[in-house]
Amino acid sequence: SDSDSDSDSGSNSDSNSGSDSSNVNNARDNDPKIISSKQQIKNRMNTIATSTPASKKSPQEAKEHPFMNKAKQVTINEDSSSNNDIIPSNNVEEIDHLIQELTITTKSSEMENAMRKRIQNKIQSSSNNNNNNPLHLAKKQLAESRSTTRKSWAVTTKLPIQDFHKLVPNPAISYPFELDDFQKQAVARLERSECIFVAAHTSAGKTVCAEYAIALARKHCTRAIYTSPIKALSNQKYRDFRDTFGDDVGLITGDMQIGADSSCLIMTTEILRSMLYRGADLVRDIEWVIFDEVHYINDTERGVVWEEVIIMLPQYVNLIFLSATTPNTIEFSDWIGRTKGRLVHVIRTDYRPVPLSHFLYAGHELHNVMQGRGGFVEKGWRDAAYALLPPSERERREEEKRKKQLQKEKGIVGGVGGGGGTGTTGKKGVKGGQKGKASDSKARMAYKPSSSGSRQFAWQQSGSRQDWISLVNYLDREFLTPTVVFSFSKRKCEEISNMLRTLDLNTAKERNTAHAFSIQTVARLSPTDAKLPQVLTICEMVKRGIGVHHGGLLPILKEMVEILFSRNLIKVLFATETFAMGVNMPARAVVFNSIRKHDGNGFRVLQPGEYTQMAGRAGRRGLDQVGTVIMCCFGEEPPPQLTLRNMLTGSSTKLQSQFRLTYNMILNLLRVEDMSVENMIKRSFSEFATQRALSTNEYPKLLLQGSKTLAKLDENFEKESDQRTGCKDVEEYYFMSHELQVQNKAIFSQIYNSIGGTCGGAFAIGRVILVTAARKGGYVRAPAIVIRSPSPSSSVSRGATSSKSAVCIVLLAKDYEPDDVRKRKRGDKQIAPPKAKEINFIGYMKDRYYIIQEIEFEDIILISSIKHKIDSNSLFCESGKNLLGVRNSSLELNPFARAKPMSSKNEFDNPFSNMISSGKKGSLNQKTSRNTVPQSDQMLEEVISFLLSAEELEFRSSLGLMDLRECMKGVKQDEEVLNFRSAISRIEHSITSTRQFDSHFSQANLEKYYSIVERKEELRSILKTLRHLLSNESLRLFPDFLQRKALLCTLGYIDNNDTVCVKGRVACEVNTCEELIVTELVFEGILNDLEPAEIVALLSALIFQEKHDNELDSELPERLRNACERMAIIATNLGSYQKDHGLPIDPKDYCDGALKFGLVHVVYEWALGVPFSKICELTLVQEGSIVRCITRLDELCREVRNCARVVGNPTLYRKMESASTSIKRDIVFASSLYVN
Repeated sequence: SDSDSDSDSGSNSDSNSGSDSSNVNNARDNDPKIISSKQQIKNRMNTIATSTPASKKSPQEAKEHPFMNKAKQVTINEDSSSNNDIIPSNNVEEIDHLIQELTITTKSSEMENAMRKRIQNKIQSSSNNNNNNPLHLAKKQLAESRSTTRKSWAVTTKLPIQDFHKLVPNPAISYPFELDDFQKQAVARLERSECIFVAAHTSAGKTVCAEYAIALARKHCTRAIYTSPIKALSNQKYRDFRDTFGDDVGLITGDMQIGADSSCLIMTTEILRSMLYRGADLVRDIEWVIFDEVHYINDTERGVVWEEVIIMLPQYVNLIFLSATTPNTIEFSDWIGRTKGRLVHVIRTDYRPVPLSHFLYAGHELHNVMQGRGGFVEKGWRDAAYALLPPSERERREEEKRKKQLQKEKGIVGGVGGGGGTGTTGKKGVKGGQKGKASDSKARMAYKPSSSGSRQFAWQQSGSRQDWISLVNYLDREFLTPTVVFSFSKRKCEEISNMLRTLDLNTAKERNTAHAFSIQTVARLSPTDAKLPQVLTICEMVKRGIGVHHGGLLPILKEMVEILFSRNLIKVLFATETFAMGVNMPARAVVFNSIRKHDGNGFRVLQPGEYTQMAGRAGRRGLDQVGTVIMCCFGEEPPPQLTLRNMLTGSSTKLQSQFRLTYNMILNLLRVEDMSVENMIKRSFSEFATQRALSTNEYPKLLLQGSKTLAKLDENFEKESDQRTGCKDVEEYYFMSHELQVQNKAIFSQIYNSIGGTCGGAFAIGRVILVTAARKGGYVRAPAIVIRSPSPSSSVSRGATSSKSAVCIVLLAKDYEPDDVRKRKRGDKQIAPPKAKEINFIGYMKDRYYIIQEIEFEDIILISSIKHKIDSNSLFCESGKNLLGVRNSSLELNPFARAKPMSSKNEFDNPFSNMISSGKKGSLNQKTSRNTVPQSDQMLEEVISFLLSAEELEFRSSLGLMDLRECMKGVKQDEEVLNFRSAISRIEHSITSTRQFDSHFSQANLEKYYSIVERKEELRSILKTLRHLLSNESLRLFPDFLQRKALLCTLGYIDNNDTVCVKGRVACEVNTCEELIVTELVFEGILNDLEPAEIVALLSALIFQEKHDNELDSELPERLRNACERMAIIATNLGSYQKDHGLPIDPKDYCDGALKFGLVHVVYEWALGVPFSKICELTLVQEGSIVRCITRLDELCREVRNCARVVGNPTLYRKMESASTSIKRDIVFASSLYVN
């Protein structure tokens, strides 16, 4: 009754309504369900009131949000103002703008763009005001140089190198040739002890940068670490650097250490990571770390190691990155600089010392398809396609060409087959011409390619023996050797090389030299191993100038082939893709057997970056004027033109993060103090974009402004508590209404998606509903009537309304004042209001304002059972703009869309204005007087009366509710529809609870206070989301980290305080394979009962990863077979544990992926002393794969030996030493040719 006494109208009906509502409230306050709902709202309010404000967070919360401290302390360099100068937003417009800006910022996909736009606008505004102020520019430059929150840490500024010798007067190393510009830039930066990223093509001379850093380390008596992605490249660089720096070069691999005290140490990235985790003393002396082949970071399995090392290296270490050209070099360098807090100078060059020419080999000839950096040459492709035609087809086409030429010369119009004379245009001539065309068409159809295989893959056929002999002879005849032939199959490499057994490409002198070197190489092997079939085949092959290089080759044979190729004693080398990645061996020409490869999932065409990496091996600097790249076309046609064009001219592969969490990483980071797992995730390249946006000055400033604004709103709201007559419980009312709106949005979306249209009559035209849109529309629990139902999705593109919104006439509050009136009072600029009957039109009738507006599902409070019959066409007409003021695309495309309809013209312009329509339902008949009130005004007056009555009824005794269960009648009763009924019951209960608050019946300032609460709570929700973004919980891998940590705690690797236990320390020792399986083997004592030979055989299942027969051999000892079965059970159980903790792992797939028993028998026999030639007979696995498995197995034996030391098991320790000794013999551990 208090709320009704403040109303403008003092009629008896209002007073009766107040007394009736008081009685209703008194009766409903005793309802236990209503009391429970109110208590829940009060509890929620108490939680918000007692929560710690954003500006006064506890120390523990400050630790959880490290950037929050930064937000309080950061200094804005651009305007030299502190955060204490930030003024909270006060007026409604400023608060709404702040909420909109914060909302955009919370979307991770738009976060960085939003921050960048704010910064650019600020910089532009500042520059416009201070363009001619030298003092300001000087201060700005000084602030940028000292800034710790730079916008970009990647620098592309070049140094003036015209006087390079003056810039670097005393170089650490001199070269007998003039350095290229990019090399001079790199040397100048290295002299300044700056980090650099050098991106250049293959064979451009990037190694000069690495050599100069090593020379500087020697000059400064410090250390330089050279890291490579694979062991083969480490061995080769060891030989190259020893030739340059002498004995002051060391090599550290998994199985050897040479010169560990040298100033230059060469190692794989995994070795450096292990040193960093262990805190090796060697790290203190490092000045330079050189990362070669940085694009290897894209490797799915090992790319994470590069990110770990970059993150963990001390800040004082200077970093050098050498990579092929990549499109996102700046982004990657920015990540490195932001991670290390140091500028990274990007030195890029597209200069290729030896330009490349790309050809198709077809018809025993080369056809140029691209020259240097020019575009794709279509003529070369067409010539290649023509050369692949059968001779008969080519002759037919030549004959056809000659006939057309003859016709052209003689001027014959009728055609060759014309029966109507020559040179005439009579009817017979025309018929003859038609016959000629028909005969030409038949001739063109005469040639049909072979039907063998799919027509789509006719270009993918492999060459025959004669094809390859012709190609190799062509290469030799045209002086295009040495040549690397890339074939993406080990088997195919050997097949092609065996086809060339009759060819000899070496001279007598070269043949003798190659034979002598092969004898020296084989002399390192035992007499038995020297007679291996692979050894004999390769040695015979290299004498003839032909070589093979792939992963299945014995390591010592691969090194022999590499050295002979570098000495030009191998003229044609058949190699797989690893030759281009791991070995720096340029050639005169590169040949692609195919441009398709199998990537583990299926066959695909080479990516532009992969093609560039391999093609870049063509062209030897100082020896060749041009590098020749040849693609073989042995099929019926060349590769598709579009495929070739994309591969040749497409952009190279971007550097992408492969960062993932491993148990070894988690356990190691939990043991160190300088780095946490959360910080490791934050600093990873995968989180770079998000963290860069979060760490800018603008972001915490915006967050702080929002926090201060919220605190001010809360303070003002509390001060006005005594003035809120009739709205004391507006906060609780907002929470209940908001919850009801969320429920309605969900339920009506479900109904609309199921049946569409009017949602089963809920949004039928004439339906009376209650709606709330305080900030958007300025009304709360306002009555509205539907004048346009939600439109079908198919009409959305043309209509102005959304497909999931209804157009309604909404009755506004009694004290409502339109915006144009308020702006006119303030003197603000006026905006043309919408036209009558259009969206957002505000009208006035029966002493009340009303608005035509779109009502979303989220605006609904309730659907009443009242429905009136109205003519919606007389009340609403679709406009060219929707609610947000965005024009329809159809208006922009239709030049007549803005033309006014005839009905909008005046009577003078419209000749039919005096005529009255008849015969249509609802229209005026001929007897209607011209002075009668228009039907639309009558209908509008009726609608407003309906709404006033509905409002009075809601205040007096509440509107009746429509039974929404009826909406889904006739729909298939599935589980979703069955849950629908319980959702309806919850909505009805929420409506009843909403009606218990005094604010629901208040008619004085409800919209004002409700809007304040809505802004306040929306701002609070957004700030909560922003703080979540600043916390660890927002990290993409944080849930994965929590799941893995929980698993480690369950298995006893760590305790509840995240302290690493003994099992965790044992797992930290294992880097070669699945650390959890090895740890469980040690702690369950499975290895204790086995002999050394059986232990290495068992562990080989963790190392061998090729797809092969996974069945255990029946000839194995029973004890070993049982141990293998127990290990499989352990792996399956670990998979089940991981699945139970939420990780997306299938136990069987985990076991099959971690364990491969294909070489258990082979390794067992090898450990017992069986010769290598005999164990090769036990399997189809190639010799190189066997050697690689046993070599890595030796490294695993050392790791398990360290596990035994941690546990304190001397028996197992001695067994592992014996196991390692048993496999280290003969050809498997033959010394490297590069080392000795």
